[in-house]
Amino acid sequence: MNDLMTYEAIAKAHALDELTTKRFLRYMKARWGNPQDENIKCRVGYAGEWAERFKAHVEYGASDSTGQAVLRLMEKVG
Repeated sequence: MNDLMTYEAIAKAHALDELTTKRFLRYMKARWGNPQDENIKCRVGYAGEWAERFKAHVEYGASDSTGQAVLRLMEKVG
Protein backbone atom coordinates (compact mmCIF):
# COMPACT_ATOMS: atom_id res chain seq x y z
CA MET A 1 0.00 0.00 0.00
CA ASN A 2 1.67 3.20 -1.18
CA ASP A 3 -0.40 5.61 0.88
CA LEU A 4 0.85 4.53 4.30
CA MET A 5 1.85 7.46 6.46
CA THR A 6 4.91 7.34 8.68
CA TYR A 7 6.26 9.13 11.72
CA GLU A 8 9.17 10.25 9.54
CA ALA A 9 6.77 11.98 7.15
CA ILE A 10 5.02 13.65 10.09
CA ALA A 11 8.34 14.92 11.48
CA LYS A 12 9.18 16.41 8.10
CA ALA A 13 5.71 17.94 7.66
CA HIS A 14 6.03 19.64 11.05
CA ALA A 15 9.54 20.90 10.27
CA LEU A 16 11.19 19.28 13.27
CA ASP A 17 14.92 19.86 13.49
CA GLU A 18 17.29 16.89 13.35
CA LEU A 19 17.61 16.32 17.10
CA THR A 20 13.89 16.76 17.74
CA THR A 21 13.08 14.41 14.87
CA LYS A 22 15.35 11.77 16.37
CA ARG A 23 13.72 12.09 19.81
CA PHE A 24 10.18 12.19 18.33
CA LEU A 25 10.79 9.05 16.28
CA ARG A 26 12.31 7.15 19.22
CA TYR A 27 9.39 8.07 21.45
CA MET A 28 6.65 7.31 18.92
CA LYS A 29 8.17 3.99 17.93
CA ALA A 30 8.66 2.99 21.56
CA ARG A 31 5.05 3.85 22.37
CA TRP A 32 3.26 2.99 19.14
CA GLY A 33 5.69 1.15 16.87
CA ASN A 34 3.33 -1.28 15.19
CA PRO A 35 3.19 -0.26 11.48
CA GLN A 36 -0.64 -0.45 11.42
CA ASP A 37 -0.81 1.69 14.55
CA GLU A 38 1.71 4.12 13.04
CA ASN A 39 -0.38 4.64 9.92
CA ILE A 40 -3.56 5.22 11.94
CA LYS A 41 -1.88 7.62 14.39
CA CYS A 42 -0.50 9.61 11.45
CA ARG A 43 -3.80 9.71 9.55
CA VAL A 44 -5.97 10.85 12.46
CA GLY A 45 -3.57 13.61 13.50
CA TYR A 46 -2.36 12.07 16.73
CA ALA A 47 1.25 11.83 15.53
CA GLY A 48 1.06 15.45 14.38
CA GLU A 49 -0.06 16.50 17.85
CA TRP A 50 2.97 14.73 19.30
CA ALA A 51 5.27 16.31 16.72
CA GLU A 52 4.08 19.73 17.85
CA ARG A 53 4.57 18.77 21.51
CA PHE A 54 8.16 17.80 20.77
CA LYS A 55 8.66 20.97 18.72
CA ALA A 56 7.45 23.07 21.66
CA HIS A 57 9.51 20.99 24.13
CA VAL A 58 6.44 20.05 26.20
CA GLU A 59 6.53 16.32 25.52
CA TYR A 60 7.33 15.37 29.12
CA GLY A 61 4.44 17.32 30.60
CA ALA A 62 2.07 16.04 27.91
CA SER A 63 3.00 12.40 28.53
CA ASP A 64 1.33 9.98 30.87
CA SER A 65 3.43 7.96 33.31
CA THR A 66 4.31 5.37 30.65
CA GLY A 67 5.42 8.07 28.24
CA GLN A 68 7.44 9.82 30.92
CA ALA A 69 9.20 6.53 31.66
CA VAL A 70 10.06 6.22 27.95
CA LEU A 71 11.44 9.77 27.93
CA ARG A 72 13.53 9.13 31.05
CA LEU A 73 14.94 5.97 29.48
CA MET A 74 15.73 7.89 26.29
CA GLU A 75 17.66 10.44 28.36
CA LYS A 76 19.67 7.72 30.11
CA VAL A 77 20.48 5.85 26.92
CA GLY A 78 21.19 9.00 24.94
